[in-house]
Amino acid sequence: MFRIGEFSKIAQVSGRLLRYYEEIGLFMPALSDPQTGYRYYSAKQLPELNRILALKELGLTLDQIARLLAGHIATDEIRGMLVMKKAQIEQTVHEELTRMRYIESRINQIDRGDQLGDYEVVLKSVPAQRFIAAREPALTWAAYRTVAQEIGRLLPANLPARIGSKALGHFALIMHSDVWETDNLDVEIGFLLNSNEDLELALPSGRIMRVRDLPAVETMATTMHMGIPETGHSSYAALGLWAEANAYHFASPSREIFIRLPQRGVEDEIIAEIQIPVQKVANGD
Repeated sequence: MFRIGEFSKIAQVSGRLLRYYEEIGLFMPALSDPQTGYRYYSAKQLPELNRILALKELGLTLDQIARLLAGHIATDEIRGMLVMKKAQIEQTVHEELTRMRYIESRINQIDRGDQLGDYEVVLKSVPAQRFIAAREPALTWAAYRTVAQEIGRLLPANLPARIGSKALGHFALIMHSDVWETDNLDVEIGFLLNSNEDLELALPSGRIMRVRDLPAVETMATTMHMGIPETGHSSYAALGLWAEANAYHFASPSREIFIRLPQRGVEDEIIAEIQIPVQKVANGD
């Protein structure tokens, strides 16, 4: 048996908290000496204390915890609740890290000023290409991410056997929106297709994928984006600086060709070529 000071060290819980839990009847000493007033705890009480601390981390009040423990809640049930809470915390951390990287990218843009920095802009001609995709005319940014992940996962697995996954080229999206609105994006999402097949494919989600020809573009300004999708503004800004400095107009729609797709946990590994059709500014424009 351990006195309260020793037990607080073993449990890594303050003595003041142990006294408070005793006061409200939530966690009692294994033994109290009526003559000395000393409280004694057993190491065998640690699972009970850990249940209380775990439920507290889930956001439950001490009154709710007392009622749960009185109902003899099963260890597996508590574990399931903790696993769910852990997943929620991981998602929050992931979102905050993404937000932090976005802020850092904006700071880098401020520091770079009107310089291209590490970005290289290349002009090239792009031939006509087959494209199997679904057009989503009114997506929020969050919904766009969800739809893109769904198509990227489900389409390769549901292609007809006569075509096969080898017919799929890079994952790509076409940005049809004339104005960037994060709550109203008009995007076409799918894969470049190395096949002459005409195809209409329903994914298990019900989304319909159709094949069409992307027209050839004689002059496309391109640059590479590496990093999380939320920092793509840096690549677009570099294209804007280059176009203005070299007297080019943007045309639409722009394209993003993913050389390496983002995956949860390794979002920094995304590599995409940003492509924007451009035209030389005529004299007087």
